[in-house]
Amino acid sequence: MTISTARAALTALFLLGAAPCTLAADKPAAPKLTPSVQKHLVAAQNANNKKDYAAALSELDEAGKISDLTPADTVMINRFKMSVHIGMKDYAAADLDAEAAADADPSGIADADKEGLYKAAMELSLNAKHYDKSAKYAKALAALPTPQDANTQGLMAQALYLGGDYATALQIAQKNIDTATAAGQRPPRIFYDTIMSSQVKQNDQAGAIKTLETIVTTYNDPDDWGQLLPVTLGTKGMRDIDYVYIGRLWLATGAKVSAQDISLIGSTASKLAFYGDAVAAEKAGGSGFPPADAKADADKKTMPAQIAAGAKQGGEYNVKTAEALIGYGMYPEAEKMAGDAKTKGGAKDPAEPDMVLGMALAGQGKYAEASTAFSGVQQSNPASARVARLWALYAKNKANPPAAAPAQATAQ
Repeated sequence: MTISTARAALTALFLLGAAPCTLAADKPAAPKLTPSVQKHLVAAQNANNKKDYAAALSELDEAGKISDLTPADTVMINRFKMSVHIGMKDYAAADLDAEAAADADPSGIADADKEGLYKAAMELSLNAKHYDKSAKYAKALAALPTPQDANTQGLMAQALYLGGDYATALQIAQKNIDTATAAGQRPPRIFYDTIMSSQVKQNDQAGAIKTLETIVTTYNDPDDWGQLLPVTLGTKGMRDIDYVYIGRLWLATGAKVSAQDISLIGSTASKLAFYGDAVAAEKAGGSGFPPADAKADADKKTMPAQIAAGAKQGGEYNVKTAEALIGYGMYPEAEKMAGDAKTKGGAKDPAEPDMVLGMALAGQGKYAEASTAFSGVQQSNPASARVARLWALYAKNKANPPAAAPAQATAQ
C-alpha cells in the first residue's frame, strides 16, 4: 500500500485578484523606453484606468508594431498587457504576457523590476500549469539578493516541485520549516506537503511516511490521519490485534475509512471474538463477516461476571477482558482491568496492558495520562511499535492541540 498523493501533489491556482504588477504602481524604470513606445504606453494606461480594456490593448498592439524595439520596450509592453488582461480576468492571456516579459533579454529588465516581474510570471504560469516556466521563475527569484517572504517561498517550492526540481523544492521547504520551528512557530502546511510530495516522486517511501507522521503530529487533521492509517495497515509484520488497534484509532480520529479497510478490521475483530469492535466496524461500513450484533449483546451481558472473576485471575485474563470492554465503550472498567493486568504481570504480550490502558484512558478523555501509558509501550515488532507510536501521537495531540498555523498562500 502506498501513500495517496491526491492531497500532497500540489496543484497551484494562485488567486490573482490583486496582481503584484499593476499599471498604477508599475512605473517605467531604467533602461529607458523608446519615446514612441512610451507614448502608446501612457495612452494605454489612461484607457486602462477607465477600464476601457479594448482601447488599452489597441494602444499596446500599436506599440508592438514599432520597428527596432529595444529589450526594454518588449518587456514593458508585455508587462502592460499582462496588467490589462488581469483587469479583464483573462489570466491565460496574462500568463502569456508575463512569460514573454520574463523571458525577454535580461538587459531590458531593470533590477528594481525583477522581483515583481518574476513573482507575477511564476504565479500566472502556475495558474496556467506551465510548470517548467514557473520553476524557471522560481529559480530566478531565488537568485535575487532580496529574501522572499514565507508565502512567496511556499509558491516557489510548489513551482519547483511541479517543475520536477524535487531536490531544490525540498531544500526550500525544509529551510522554511527550520526557520519557523526555531522561532517557536508552526510552519505553514505547504512546506510539509512539498517535502512529502518530493519524497514520493523520488521513491523515498520511508521518508514520505515519516513526513506524513510529522504532518499528523503538527496539524492533527482527520484528513491526514485518513492518509496515514491506510498506509499503516499495509505495514509488514502487522498482527491481528494491531488491525483492531488501528480500527479503534481510525474511529477515534474521525478520519474517513474505506469500506475495504474497515471490512478487514471488522473481520479481524470478529475472528478474535472482539464483538464490540466488530459492531463498530459494521456501523462504519464494514461487511463480509458474520453480523456481530447478537453476539455482542450476549457477550456484553457477561462482562460484570468476567470483571468479578478477574480478581482471582492472572494478567492475561485481565488484559483480554479489558480488550473486550474497550470494544463496548466501557472505558473505566477497562482501565481498572488493564491496570490490574500490569500489576499482576503474566500477559502473553507484555506491551498489551499498556496499550489497552492507554486506549481506556483516551476513551475517557484522559489524554495526558493516555500519552504516558503509550510511552511505556515497548514493542520489538516494528509494525506493532508503529501502531503504538500512532496512538501516542493521537493522545499527545489531543492533550495539547496544535496552535493555528500562520496564513499561507495555497492551492485553491
